[in-house]
Amino acid sequence: MTDLVSRPARSTSTLLWIVLPAATCALMAGVLAVGDLNEAWLLAWNHLATTLLPPAAWAGITNLGSTLGAFALLTPALAWRPRWVAAALLAAPAASLYTHGLKTLFSEPRPAAVIPLDQFNVIGLPLRTDSFPSGHSLTAFVVAGVLLLSAPLEQRMRVGMLVLAAASLIAFSRVAVGAHWPLDLFAGAAGGWLCAAIGHAWSAHWRFWERKRGQQVLCLLMMLFAVAFAFEDLGYPEGLWMQYLLVLSGLTGAAFALSRKLPVRMPA
Repeated sequence: MTDLVSRPARSTSTLLWIVLPAATCALMAGVLAVGDLNEAWLLAWNHLATTLLPPAAWAGITNLGSTLGAFALLTPALAWRPRWVAAALLAAPAASLYTHGLKTLFSEPRPAAVIPLDQFNVIGLPLRTDSFPSGHSLTAFVVAGVLLLSAPLEQRMRVGMLVLAAASLIAFSRVAVGAHWPLDLFAGAAGGWLCAAIGHAWSAHWRFWERKRGQQVLCLLMMLFAVAFAFEDLGYPEGLWMQYLLVLSGLTGAAFALSRKLPVRMPA
């Protein structure tokens, strides 16, 4: 009886955690668009970023939002929480369709194509096309959403504060390096959060991550991703230190999980 009573509470809590962050990000994107605040916020945030951290730090943080980098960051969890990796992987098709579809549809210019380079700080290679939405922000919020939705109900507030702060920092780094407008960040974050919910739901339906063979396939796939990431040109030479750390995380995490003899059957 207690379990039957608690199920609606869990469902309501989960729904609120899915809807509220995504709706908040979408609302902020709407405010920026309607108020024509994009350029003003970009310049303010970009100048603020230069006072907070050096270029190498922002470049490293922004590399965390690359798709392969995010998988490398998650890979060590395969040994204990394989569902995290599975959910992120299952979210990838929807995330890719969302970000690439909108980029193709809108083809918005990036800040470097609109604002003279001497008026704001650009770290790495100046990017000029396909600004909307931010793929790095989307990726960061996919990972954050997967971690939050996988957390026990009583821990979601604490986990939510941590993952949302981390994802927001990665999204903010896209303005810090001069690659995106603030509107792009909020649109990417909203889409990423919803895609995380899709990946989490599909991982509950396709539970291959519970079986030893499924975990082995995930390990091998993450190893391939890490190797590919080692050779990927992210356009941020100042952030190579983070790229190398992520490659190490992916390779060692997958190797450790692969070396385990028994499948891990722990709560997601």
